Amino acid sequence: MIKGSRRTLKTWGSGLVTPDVFEAGAAPLGDYTAIAVLARSSHLAPLMQSGLIGPQSRVFAPGIRDEGPEPLMMGYEGSLSDPGGEVQVGTSFFLQTQDYGTSEYLSLIGATLVRVVDDQDLGCFLEDADRARESGDFPVFLTHHLVSLCDAPGLGASRTHDGPALRIYVDEQGGISTSPSGLRLGEVGDSLAQLDKEWRHLNGDDEPSCNVCLGAVVDNTTRATAMAQRPWLARYHGAISGLQHMRGRDIGLDGEVRVSGFGGRLDPDLEGISDAADERDAAAPVLMWITDDVYLHDAATDRSFRLDRATGVLAERVLVHGSVEAAAASGHRDNLKKVASYFERAGVPLCE
Repeated sequence: MIKGSRRTLKTWGSGLVTPDVFEAGAAPLGDYTAIAVLARSSHLAPLMQSGLIGPQSRVFAPGIRDEGPEPLMMGYEGSLSDPGGEVQVGTSFFLQTQDYGTSEYLSLIGATLVRVVDDQDLGCFLEDADRARESGDFPVFLTHHLVSLCDAPGLGASRTHDGPALRIYVDEQGGISTSPSGLRLGEVGDSLAQLDKEWRHLNGDDEPSCNVCLGAVVDNTTRATAMAQRPWLARYHGAISGLQHMRGRDIGLDGEVRVSGFGGRLDPDLEGISDAADERDAAAPVLMWITDDVYLHDAATDRSFRLDRATGVLAERVLVHGSVEAAAASGHRDNLKKVASYFERAGVPLCE
């Protein structure tokens, strides 16, 4: 079973799965889509008949009511596809939608989906990421814990969990994609197997980022080239997750939290190391600090650990060098091994 409308719509928008969305062992099941957003409620019945919506699906469509017991359905008013407005889901949940380029100028009043809607927005996203990479200055709006960046697999994040088994959007004409901004995968009446086959065909085997979810609004060649030129973008998404985790717990002021690998390192001796292991490993946890308070955040499990500065330096060395052996070239092998072993036991390995 999928938990909560806010978490579900965050996953539907972002294309990323976090541990707080699904009950243990529940998702995605693979026999039908987990999360479906429909522009027209008239498409609901044929989608169910085709088997694309199953008993554990979460469905959002205009004007419908949950008459149970399954699948779980929620009506909404407004648009979940067009930025610039407020959407009411059910009777008490409100969601904002905004385009990326104007989000930094708008006030957040609640849960918000931020969309890249054109090539200009894509350029703004890349400029912000490059700035964070060079100076450690992250866009404040993007680090707010109520913000979800939509279609992250098309913006350098992993596409491991994305696809029509996780999420679909059905437009007014009955076209189906994983996103309102995505390339058409099929139409109402198609099975999950058909949609998944097309999704995999459009993505190919070698392309690490997603060609589908933004393909209808940006130039895919330009986008794919930009992603390939910035292999560290997966780390950028992990850093955003960590900063959101911190802000959600009121740790640090805006811009006060530093992130290892973005504008510097906790240990200055690690600055300038080329081909750092934590930049190649998208699954590696992110190290952050405020003066002498150090935090290690694992985006996959949404867990954070507080460390003293000395332990943080040791953890950072393992992250950057990619192994205890490589990190121990400058000494402290026993302490490095203890730190790495601790996080290994905690289920958050510092290296592959």
